[in-house]
Amino acid sequence: MAAPERSIFRESAIKKYLQKQEQGILLRVASPPIVLFFWVALLFLLGAGGLAWSIQVPISVRGQGLILEQGAAGQGESSVVAVLFLSLDHQADLHVGQPATVIISSTASNLHGTVENVEASAISPNEARSRFNLQGGLAQVITGPSITVTISIGPAASMRIYAGSLCDAQIQVGSRNVFSLLPGFNHIWGK
Repeated sequence: MAAPERSIFRESAIKKYLQKQEQGILLRVASPPIVLFFWVALLFLLGAGGLAWSIQVPISVRGQGLILEQGAAGQGESSVVAVLFLSLDHQADLHVGQPATVIISSTASNLHGTVENVEASAISPNEARSRFNLQGGLAQVITGPSITVTISIGPAASMRIYAGSLCDAQIQVGSRNVFSLLPGFNHIWGK
């Protein structure tokens, strides 16, 4: 009679071996220092994104015009203003009190002021030429209907020498998020 075959392994050892084979094998993808580096990099990117989110970029409207002395010649209370001629597209964005930087063409000096008046109605190029006695370069710049914006620069005593000069100006009409300047993001946050 033949003897039954007996295994040389214990039954409990075989059971443990089979259980370990059934378990999934976990791969170790990264060592702990690399994982720490990725967490620091993620926190850095989130911080940079938060900083970029908080930065506002000013939006400005550019225009050309001339420097005028306002007020009667005999009165002591005259002031110097810049009269700008802007396209009709910008009328909704312009309001009294907005900050402006006026650059006088002949001297390249920057003057700071505020918007004093925004005319509600548009004027034609011929009306602008006759009303403001425009000649030369500025008369040729105004080619279509425009609105006039008056920017208060300062007292006439110090600015009187600039009267009649051509100027360029930037009026800050608002600000927007830095992300809105990136392609694709401007549609997310609107115009």
